[in-house]
Amino acid sequence: MQSFNCAEQIDQLLQSSLLTIMLFKTKHCSVCEAVQPQLVTHLQQYPHIGSGYLYMEDAPELASAYMIFTSPVVLLFYEGKEVYRAARFIRFAELDQQLQRYSSLLDS
Repeated sequence: MQSFNCAEQIDQLLQSSLLTIMLFKTKHCSVCEAVQPQLVTHLQQYPHIGSGYLYMEDAPELASAYMIFTSPVVLLFYEGKEVYRAARFIRFAELDQQLQRYSSLLDS
């Protein structure tokens, strides 16, 4: 996962990848730090998915732009539009279903 700190970097990722997953997290958050390696593990099955993470303290305007009020938050984008959001309690089985669903759209 790439580290981002500005809107232009995220916009470039969203434009370059049809399916993108972003993790918004905060510093000193043990849950955030536990979610990221699990997310990386899940994404190994989907090498075609663009991914990145952002510390909200580094770019609070982005947290506002994406209406993020807690952490961690996982956003899944398909063709640049948000199609799935998970906040605080990330259900990886549910996330996997969404990843499979949208990955199958790319295959067809």
